[in-house]
Amino acid sequence: MKVTKIGYIGASVHRYIDVLAEENVDEFKLIFFDNEVKNAKMLQFVVDKYFPELSSKLSMSEIPWIKFLNYVSSEVAKTPSINDIIKFLPTAFLHFILNHAIETDILWIGDNDFDTSFLFANLLNYFGIRYIFTLKETRYKDYPFELSVLKHAKRIYLPHEKYVDFFQEKYGIDVSSKTSFGDIDWRSKLVKDRIVSKLNVAKLSQTDGKAHVVILSGRAIWKKSEVRSEGRYYYLGIIKRLLEAGFVVHLHTKAIIESLDNPIVHKENPYTELQEKYKNKFFIEDPLDLNDPLNYSVLMRYDYGLVHSGEIPFDETIRKFEEINVPNRFFEYWVANVIPICPKGVLDWMEKSMKNHVIFFEEPDIYEIERKKSITKPFDNYFHNLIRSITEEYLYQI
Repeated sequence: MKVTKIGYIGASVHRYIDVLAEENVDEFKLIFFDNEVKNAKMLQFVVDKYFPELSSKLSMSEIPWIKFLNYVSSEVAKTPSINDIIKFLPTAFLHFILNHAIETDILWIGDNDFDTSFLFANLLNYFGIRYIFTLKETRYKDYPFELSVLKHAKRIYLPHEKYVDFFQEKYGIDVSSKTSFGDIDWRSKLVKDRIVSKLNVAKLSQTDGKAHVVILSGRAIWKKSEVRSEGRYYYLGIIKRLLEAGFVVHLHTKAIIESLDNPIVHKENPYTELQEKYKNKFFIEDPLDLNDPLNYSVLMRYDYGLVHSGEIPFDETIRKFEEINVPNRFFEYWVANVIPICPKGVLDWMEKSMKNHVIFFEEPDIYEIERKKSITKPFDNYFHNLIRSITEEYLYQI
């Protein structure tokens, strides 16, 4: 069968390898926006280099309208009626929707409003085209087009059952009858088993006898009161606590900035000051590009991986989502055989449902965490394989 996905590729491209490897999938077409050409090329590179037998299944197509769609999305924010925005759409775009996009067995839209997936889905609603929808990131805030997607999608795939309760509380809508569970952030098991598991990497702790914690973050900020991220990228507090508890900490990040509102990089900042104070204990490392599976050899050196800063958002729209969220770095740690650790009180669903797979702590007691290290269970099969769920369901229906 042919599966076509329209929407965000994202930075972790190898999460799509398992789609190609699924035996029921003969062709996987990925339709992406022109601001993701780099990620598309990386996906093609990974497939060609490591999984050449799957190359013939992958096809990709670029949509050259990202600026236009962003404009349409801004209009959508003003008027949630799809009838009112059809007038903004060029003939070529409508032709793409009505012809090119629907030539498939499974039309897969995802993953959230931030990549204009909601807009695409609602255009399909308007033309009576059926599709399945994967949704990962949301907020406890009304999005008219999100509600429309929940109502009209043929099938919805959510990370876990608490999302159903979340939308019930948010919109008063019960989507349980057409919902299956599988997290789109799940990284490729094939990459883990075929490539990463073959890497012969020793833990740093085997050399120096110290417990090493890694923090993966696209950005790190030092202004704790920063509004946009509400502490999610503020790591100074938890790093200090980990260092004082006796851990060695490695921060891999693309940029250290004051805040998302003021994204200015300063060579000297509170993180570099902390590195100077804790020489040989706190390291600011280069960012890790984990699209190439060989780069997992760096991540595999560490014993523990921090899943969340532990800072509790004060805004309800963010806080309620964080309660059900499974941060994507959790999956990177899983692939690299790095044990996830996290402060208590933020990731409510994970804390209740994944206590055998994540070490949660009030304070980072190194002796207690080291003791729990031995009872942390593997979680290879914890989440449903998303694409297998989609294809098996399709085959059953026909």
